[in-house]
Amino acid sequence: MTISERIGQLRAWMAAQGIAAYWVPTADPHNNEYIPARWMAREWLTGFTGSAGLAVVTPSQADLWTDSRYWLQAEEQLDGSPFALMREGSADVPSPEAWLAQALRAEGLPLEVAGPADMLTAATAEALEAAGLTLRTDVPNAFDALWTDRPPLPAAPITVQDAEWAGPGVAAKLQRAAQWLNGALAGEAYLFNDLADIAWLLNLRAMDIQCTPYAMAYCYVTGDRAVLFINTRRLGAEAAAELKENGVEIAEYDDILAFLAAETEAQTVLADPASVNYAVYETLRNNPVLTVKDEADPLLPMKGVKNETELNHNREAHLRDAVAMVRFQKELEERLAAGEEL
Repeated sequence: MTISERIGQLRAWMAAQGIAAYWVPTADPHNNEYIPARWMAREWLTGFTGSAGLAVVTPSQADLWTDSRYWLQAEEQLDGSPFALMREGSADVPSPEAWLAQALRAEGLPLEVAGPADMLTAATAEALEAAGLTLRTDVPNAFDALWTDRPPLPAAPITVQDAEWAGPGVAAKLQRAAQWLNGALAGEAYLFNDLADIAWLLNLRAMDIQCTPYAMAYCYVTGDRAVLFINTRRLGAEAAAELKENGVEIAEYDDILAFLAAETEAQTVLADPASVNYAVYETLRNNPVLTVKDEADPLLPMKGVKNETELNHNREAHLRDAVAMVRFQKELEERLAAGEEL
């Protein structure tokens, strides 16, 4: 299927849903910089393979924003397609929100936009609203219908890292998080959406993202409870048992929205709007017993202070790296001296 055909299918789908614009970021439900193949919807739609970019489609226009790292690549890959390149950062290029509002006004269309709710952050929704646009949340994900050969969810095994490598165990880290939660931030719960946070907090490891040892998951933490939302089929019996022994409840990854919607205990839930996806954030806000409070990532300072185990392994890694570099340099110099062309 060509890019033009994909755009045609998306526009037909938009017309059937009664929406005037579709917003396709480079993102997954956890706002990772690099994303699993299942969420590479922008690449599938546009043909542009760079790691950063945003596509916006209206009934008559299709534009793609990307930064200066990718301008030449985008020019080549978008050539001959319906997409026009918007050189993000150039003085004459408006923000996507401002451009879309103006484009819809010019076409006499409603100032409404939809997008995959699990790929939009709460901060993106606020930026759209600030530009006078209404984010439609009553329509399904277009790519569930149009991307017929969409890659499956990540399926690699998920493990819990041994104390030999991580240092403090899961229970100790959860206790620190609970102390911080009930103290400095005065909240009753925190929804961890960032995969680096969850990997550190629960010592989880997987390979859901290339070269990054993360597992797709959410973690809901209170002063005396931690609920991990993850693909349970990927957790080995040993890893699941260790998590449960450390007080972690385990639920299915896809149950996060139902869990938040069904919460009946009145509490203040802290979340980072720059990280949490809009589907989760709206579910929190729509639960009448929950008070949502925006709060930046609280684990950054904890992760930044390395424990002795981490420090020792960092030193060992640097030594191994140094040995590898010296061996490489030695072999390179010997081969050049011998007249070998490299």
